[in-house]
Amino acid sequence: MNSFITNFLQNLPEVKGPTQKRLPFSEKLRWTVIILVLYYVLSAIPLYGQSGGSLRQFEFLSIVLGADFGSILSLGIGPLVTSSIVLQLLVGAGLLKIDLTKPEGKRFFQGLQKFLSIFFVIFEACIYVFMGGLPPSVAPGTSTYVFHQFLIIFQLFLGG
Repeated sequence: MNSFITNFLQNLPEVKGPTQKRLPFSEKLRWTVIILVLYYVLSAIPLYGQSGGSLRQFEFLSIVLGADFGSILSLGIGPLVTSSIVLQLLVGAGLLKIDLTKPEGKRFFQGLQKFLSIFFVIFEACIYVFMGGLPPSVAPGTSTYVFHQFLIIFQLFLGG
């Protein structure tokens, strides 16, 4: 069981580290512009089926989380930061016995952080939708209300 979990966590996708020690400024600038354009495009795509009436309450939170509520990027960096804080607290308190001085311990920690980030994306999306923060545009009690709730959660999952 433990080896299955370790293999699963170590085989989660990740971004490869740079192969060059120093990248040219033009390449750094190119990737920065690509990411910024991608961020602005994704933040301009509204959530399908979501009513926009409740978004004013999240204005300050959107600044803190780097989110754009009402768009695909509504969750922002919240799930990643939450998973990182929770794991660091658990390891620091000794509740999780992970040796971060060894490479396999670091890989296990990073895999666990990725898995927890996915969990927190789903958890936070459910909280926002089911608690009325990002409600569907259809009236509660209609036959498509639950479908629209899960559709919004799925969109938030894709953006997370």
